Amino acid sequence: MKENLKQSVSTVLQSMEQLNHVFEVELFRLEQEGADAQDLRRLEQGVLAMKDAGRLYLTWADHFIERMGDAEVYEEELE
Repeated sequence: MKENLKQSVSTVLQSMEQLNHVFEVELFRLEQEGADAQDLRRLEQGVLAMKDAGRLYLTWADHFIERMGDAEVYEEELE
């Protein structure tokens, strides 16, 4: 079961990396087209916030999966 969870987290990570790449390409395109600098800064901040949030969720998921090996700790988390 633990391996299935790790594989799922890995799949999410790959998807997030792909999404972040698409956002970065889009930001570059908008910059090349001369989009407003203030709008670009806001979009860039949003992309960075999404990256940070994604890292936070994935870090917590990985931590939780590691703790699942200890059934006693796992049961305490669910209470």
